[in-house]
Amino acid sequence: MTARSSEFMFGLPWVMGFFHQDWTRDHPTETAAVADQFVEELDPESVLLVRHDATRLLDGLSPDRITTIWEGCAENGAYFFGRGRVADGAQWMRQVIALCDAWLSQQPSVPALSAADLYEGQELADRVRDAVREFEPALGPQTADALAECIRSCSPDLAFRLLLRALSSAAQSPDHTTLSHGQYVQLSDLGTAFNYGEYVVSDLQYLVDAT
Repeated sequence: MTARSSEFMFGLPWVMGFFHQDWTRDHPTETAAVADQFVEELDPESVLLVRHDATRLLDGLSPDRITTIWEGCAENGAYFFGRGRVADGAQWMRQVIALCDAWLSQQPSVPALSAADLYEGQELADRVRDAVREFEPALGPQTADALAECIRSCSPDLAFRLLLRALSSAAQSPDHTTLSHGQYVQLSDLGTAFNYGEYVVSDLQYLVDAT
């Protein structure tokens, strides 16, 4: 398989990273936080991958499930829908798709996503499901159940990247989630199986408990 288009986290989990603790200081709305990151110099593949992920969630999961995933994966996601501007996860995915379409419409040409970028890893579903259950204590049962449904109804690839983002989010919680060396190796091996770029999983290496 050829390499994916990005060495870093991509798709919807990349967008989740825009919503750090202080995002409201710089952006008046949720859509502005995304639009400001969709700069002119961005590779079209980056936006296409966001659109692809958002469409998969919208087509595969109920609004409540999408809401649970966003709340469990984005930093401070529990407060995201409490501002009254976005009703639920489904409405938010439609807004994200609209932002993607607006940006793509301004490009002189838009390539098709490669087979590598569209790889879903269906044969890795059981391994991703095991990883979700491994980290259920850190994720909470609702997020774990939503990710397990995402494996079935969307794709193992998307569910695994969402799991990585959820672990990063959980690390910011009062419980300060950490990873054992064995757990990190499990995630790294899955990242290799999905043919991810160097930094997709290694961004979590700082969570490995050194004791």
